[in-house]
Amino acid sequence: MTWFVASIVSYFEVIGESQSEFPIYEDFYLFEANSKVELDNKIKETMQGINATGTSGINFDGKPAIQKCAGVRKIRSVYNEPPLDMDQDRPGDGTELTHSFLIASSLKDVELHAQGAAVSLLCVDDAAV
Repeated sequence: MTWFVASIVSYFEVIGESQSEFPIYEDFYLFEANSKVELDNKIKETMQGINATGTSGINFDGKPAIQKCAGVRKIRSVYNEPPLDMDQDRPGDGTELTHSFLIASSLKDVELHAQGAAVSLLCVDDAAV
């Protein structure tokens, strides 16, 4: 079996009102699957679970909201460092689960991002690089 990490993007939409900002969550889920079909089914079930939460206690800007899945941003095979086998062994200490490729307009923005500060960055689909 192979392990995968899927990045599922969801957002919050205020019920019955317009909004100028949409908060986005990108959550990373770990899946084990024997095939693409099995992986796709597991991801679909997870997304259905997120969409099924409805409005239970969800608020944005003090207004009732609903969480909705926008889609899957990326799927990555888990890369185990040797001596672990990528397809046979569970992820272990030091396993790379996923990565992102971002572009900053300055070294200062790189440093701020590394410190967890809010900065504007270009997120590049690294499959296109």
